[in-house]
Amino acid sequence: MLTSNELIMAIDQGSTGTKVLVIDQQGEVLASSYRRIAVIYAQPGWVEHDPEDIWQSVIGCLREIASTLSLDRVAAIGITNQRETTIIWDRGTGEPVFNAISWQCRRSADISQRWTNAGLGGEIQFKTGAILDAYYSATKIAWLMENRPGLREQAERGKLCFGTVDTWLIWKLTGGSSHVTDSSNAVRTIMYNFRDAKWDQELLQKMHIPSGILPKVLPSNGYFGDAVEPGEIIQAPIPIRACLGDQQSALFGHACYTSGMAKCSFGTCLNLGMNIGPEVMPSPGGLNPTIAWNIDGKLTYKVEGGIFVGGLLLDWLQSNMRMASSPTELTAMAQSVDSAEGVYFVPAFVGLSAPYWDMFARGTIVGLTAAHDRRHIVRAAFESLGLQLSDVLGAMKKDFRIRPQVIRADGGVAKNDFVMQLTADITGVRIERPDSLERTSLGAAYLAGLSIGLWHDLGQVSQLWRLDRAFAPRMPEPGRAQLLENWDHAVDRAKGWIRPTSGGIVRE
Repeated sequence: MLTSNELIMAIDQGSTGTKVLVIDQQGEVLASSYRRIAVIYAQPGWVEHDPEDIWQSVIGCLREIASTLSLDRVAAIGITNQRETTIIWDRGTGEPVFNAISWQCRRSADISQRWTNAGLGGEIQFKTGAILDAYYSATKIAWLMENRPGLREQAERGKLCFGTVDTWLIWKLTGGSSHVTDSSNAVRTIMYNFRDAKWDQELLQKMHIPSGILPKVLPSNGYFGDAVEPGEIIQAPIPIRACLGDQQSALFGHACYTSGMAKCSFGTCLNLGMNIGPEVMPSPGGLNPTIAWNIDGKLTYKVEGGIFVGGLLLDWLQSNMRMASSPTELTAMAQSVDSAEGVYFVPAFVGLSAPYWDMFARGTIVGLTAAHDRRHIVRAAFESLGLQLSDVLGAMKKDFRIRPQVIRADGGVAKNDFVMQLTADITGVRIERPDSLERTSLGAAYLAGLSIGLWHDLGQVSQLWRLDRAFAPRMPEPGRAQLLENWDHAVDRAKGWIRPTSGGIVRE
């Protein structure tokens, strides 16, 4: 029988660092720790992490948490993680055979293109919901098999383990006794059939990936093993009772438990996710249907619209373009004019993502006249966040006949009242910001607590989400319609800006 002092720990491992927090039954954060991890840029387009650095960041956080409260009080651990990042290690020694290849890494683009040319893209999209891209783990595994001598032979002899970051951390925490993942992470590898809920042997054969390297897939609220390492910090085993990919965990942390409920993470990128219920549906409009979570063998699906450039654009204006010395000054500049006065900024720095998926698009500013100044460019950049989200919302309505009436917000940019109000105005959707923006970490903690009975059902968990402030749309509909129409023209200008040729890059 649980007592009132039972606590839940979440380990949240992301692209730039690791956060560990501990909450009580009321959802209050009692302790929190953060450690940065190094990002390795081996060459242009290549992004890596040292797997040992990732593990040491977790140890550092655990040590700090243990200095403020007894880990004997922790009843369960939930894990959430950056998705698609790929690690392969020796099954016997536990030593990585190569650095972790980040989800951001583009080294496997040629493999992705080769698979597309072979007609594999349609099958992958039907079976996994994903649009074939170097983003996903399978392409990174294939690159390692093709470029690391002897690796394929070792894999075929059962000597190697593959995992996304959750699998690596569970392996380390359990002292190498658990080689597992959950459905929400497995589906992001594009090797896991989200219709049949199993590794897809036909895809594996066509990708030439040995199935023996893959982890066992458990429900998201399953028993993933006991955390016993590092032994000098964790002195009594703690069960790992939840595992979710980061965007799925944020959706769970926002208590989006019924179809049509949505959240948006306002970070470096933007990620709009909506619960679509127990039935998976295709998205011809360029969105990504995927598994939200698997609870007791029952799948819930979500649809994602990932946008490459969100808060990154604001950082770029400040750091690269030197238009302001702080985010506060940048916001003040945007607020100093009533509108961008016909200027539109399409931030396609690395192409356009959902719902366009145009890798040849490039950043474009249109509508400039001699009467404009940097305030209008900054304002147009702020407006682009809401305009990009509006594109994704339109695709959701077209593909799923659902347009969320409320979006729950998290991420660093969500602290900015001006951005939240402007986004509500442009999208015509109410934005709700909770009292804590740590929804990714909290999602893993909530599911772990639910798994051990700290909360009895999703209704109880829903009560842990508390509103800080709501932002209702205030822009008149004719003004919004004109803004969106002009934005469409600006996006058309950005599309297909470059094409590779044998002589270099040319304008289409």
